[in-house]
Amino acid sequence: MEFENFDNQDDVKHYLKYITNNNYSFSILEFGNTNNGKVYQLMPEKGDDGFFDWYCCVRPNNQYFKTKEICVIYFIRYWTEWTRKGKPHWKGEIKR
Repeated sequence: MEFENFDNQDDVKHYLKYITNNNYSFSILEFGNTNNGKVYQLMPEKGDDGFFDWYCCVRPNNQYFKTKEICVIYFIRYWTEWTRKGKPHWKGEIKR
């Protein structure tokens, strides 16, 4: 695994699986004005244990990043917060 970037999707998947016990992969959104038109978001492959819904509600419109590395850093930072709070379930409306 190249630790200075996350270009290999399988490395990212294994890394996040090890930490979160769920499978996540990058969703690449293309826009016209950032990072050659791309931003990255991590999403569960087949659903997860409630973290992604909580993350979307705590950070609406703030899950998209110019680099994969920063995307992973924020994802893990908020996963850690969610875990420390006892893995709360989101009871409100999910805005995606």
